[in-house]
Amino acid sequence: MLYVVCFVLAIAAAALIRLYYLKRELKLVTRQLQSYTQGFTEKKVDIALFDQDLEKLAGEINKMIDLLVQANALRRRTENELKQGIANISHDLRTPLTSILGYIQLMESDNISEAERQEYLTIAKSRTKRLQILLNEFLDLSVIESADFELKPEKLDMNVLIADVLLSFYDRFNERGLETSIQLPNDKIMVYGDESSIQRVVENLLANVAAHAVSHVSIRLEKRQEDVVLSISNRTRHITEQDVDKLFDRFYKVDSARSGKGTGLGLTIARSLMLKMNGELTAELQADLLTMKCEWKLEERRRNFEIL
Repeated sequence: MLYVVCFVLAIAAAALIRLYYLKRELKLVTRQLQSYTQGFTEKKVDIALFDQDLEKLAGEINKMIDLLVQANALRRRTENELKQGIANISHDLRTPLTSILGYIQLMESDNISEAERQEYLTIAKSRTKRLQILLNEFLDLSVIESADFELKPEKLDMNVLIADVLLSFYDRFNERGLETSIQLPNDKIMVYGDESSIQRVVENLLANVAAHAVSHVSIRLEKRQEDVVLSISNRTRHITEQDVDKLFDRFYKVDSARSGKGTGLGLTIARSLMLKMNGELTAELQADLLTMKCEWKLEERRRNFEIL
């Protein structure tokens, strides 16, 4: 009987000791969490007591901390992008508005000829058109990136679609003296996608080429084993790897002084549309050759977009 009592007492003592250490460990975890939430430390939770359940708890807490760190980093990046975007659009709005106001004031003067008045009116109209383009593209990007933006997928002949868009840029390329090499396959490449979105992507890429390309431009459409790829390559000046990393950022321009060359939103809109279509738009630079690639991945039919 004595042995039984001693055995029970030993078990009870062991349980009390373990409970004591568990409570001490929980207090330690609580203090660590308080230090983290109050901003005194960025250290994750660690434990000294070996206990499987406690280790799992600490592991899950640390996962939550990782998610919180990622969310905070994303929030800061988004806030910085928003601030930069507001600064950029404020500048881009102020410039044409100031110019328009200046020319209107000149037109109000009695000391100018009718020919000068018409010239100032033409310039003011041009500045107004640029302002309209900027506002439209900013609104378009906001709509595209919203959760309510809807796509209308249908079966599309990419050969015909690309050829039609290329034809619309013939005069612009000619004016710039750009030699164009176009490779479209003889076999049809059918894509199940949103026609206006694909057309907008290609138009924006070609508009970027028409504005900044030097001499030769190469355009190639091909169907690979797992995807369809549209590649647009052109020689360019004054662009670095750092620029390539930022090409798809809102309002980014390689040369900020060339305000008349675009709004800085065209490539951003193109990438946003590609992401909406479960596709990908990338850029790479080799020496002075810049290549943009649109890739539509081969997906299951249950998805909105797929290569047929």
